[in-house]
Amino acid sequence: MLLALAGRTVRVETASDRALGAIAPAFSHLAGSAPGAVAGAPIRWRIAEEDDAWRPEGYGPNGAYRMSGGGFAVVQGEPAALESYLPGEGITLRAGRRALGAGDFRAHPGSFALAAALSGPGAQVLHAGAIAHDGAAVLLVGVGGVGKSTTALACALGGADFLGDDLVLVEAGRGAAAPRVHCLFATAKLNDDSARALGVGNWRPIGITPKNKTVVAVGDRVAIRRSAPIAAVVLLAPPANGEPRPERIAPAAAMALVMPTALPVACRTGSPADLLGVVADLARRVPAFRLPVTWDLDALRSAVRSVLPRGAEASGSIARPGRLALPDGVS
Repeated sequence: MLLALAGRTVRVETASDRALGAIAPAFSHLAGSAPGAVAGAPIRWRIAEEDDAWRPEGYGPNGAYRMSGGGFAVVQGEPAALESYLPGEGITLRAGRRALGAGDFRAHPGSFALAAALSGPGAQVLHAGAIAHDGAAVLLVGVGGVGKSTTALACALGGADFLGDDLVLVEAGRGAAAPRVHCLFATAKLNDDSARALGVGNWRPIGITPKNKTVVAVGDRVAIRRSAPIAAVVLLAPPANGEPRPERIAPAAAMALVMPTALPVACRTGSPADLLGVVADLARRVPAFRLPVTWDLDALRSAVRSVLPRGAEASGSIARPGRLALPDGVS
C-alpha cells in the first residue's frame, strides 16, 4: 500500500489483512500511486498484528520514549500497542487485535510516528482541523472539545472540502508561496450531540474512543482535499451570545494560540525551534481571527467562509478579482 503525502511516499508493509483493514478508512484519500517527484527516500511503515496476550517489552509504563539514533516510541498498555520511528529505518507499528479495532487507533493510525517522520524545520503536524473553499484553506485551531470536528464537518457538509478535524500537517511557505495544509486522515471524531446536530447519527461508526467519541470515515461522505494553501487561521472560542462574528487578532496572539498544538513537541520528539519557525511563518503570512462557535451551523459555516476573501488577499494564496472586499460581519 502506497500513500502519497505532502510530496513524500509512505510504503505500508503488512501481512495482516486485519491490520490493513484497520488503517484503510483513515487513508482512503491517500492510497494509490505515489507522486512522480518525491523529497527523499520513501518512508517505510511496517505493521505487525499481535495477539491480545502480547505486551511491549523493554519499555516502562505507557508514554513516549526517546530512542538512540534520534528515534522515539510510544507505548500503550491497554489495549496493547507500540509505535516507533527511527530515521533511516522508518515506522514500526505493533498492535494486538483489540488495539487494531480501538477508536483512537482507527481514527489516527500511527499518528505519533507519522508526526515524527514528517515534521521538521519546514513542516509540523498540528492538533488542528482544516477546510477549504475554492482551493483556499482555513486552519481551525482550538483546545480539545471546543468544536474543531463539528466546525470542519459542518463546513464540509455545506460544500467545503475537508482536510481534517483534529490532526493536519502544516508546511511553511517558501518564497511567494503561502503556507500549506495537508490532509492526514479521512476520519472524524464526534460527540453524540455533534453527530445529532450535524445529522450524521446514522453514519456507521468505525470505532469508539476512550472519551466516548464516535469515529466515522468521511471519505465517501464529503469531498476531501489532499492539500491547499492556507488563506486564514480561525481560532475557535467558546460560544457567545448572538451571531458568531470573526474578530481579527494580532500575529503575536495567533502564535501564542497555535504554538501548543504541535504533536511532535508535545511528545518531546520534535524541536521547539522547528515549530517556532513554521508557526512564525504562518502568523506572518496569514491573517488570524477569533471566532466563537455556535450550534447554528448555517451561521457557523458562513462565519468561517467569510474570512477567506480577506485571508486570500493577505496571504497571496488566491487571486480572484472582485472577491477581495472585506465581507460584512468580519470585524
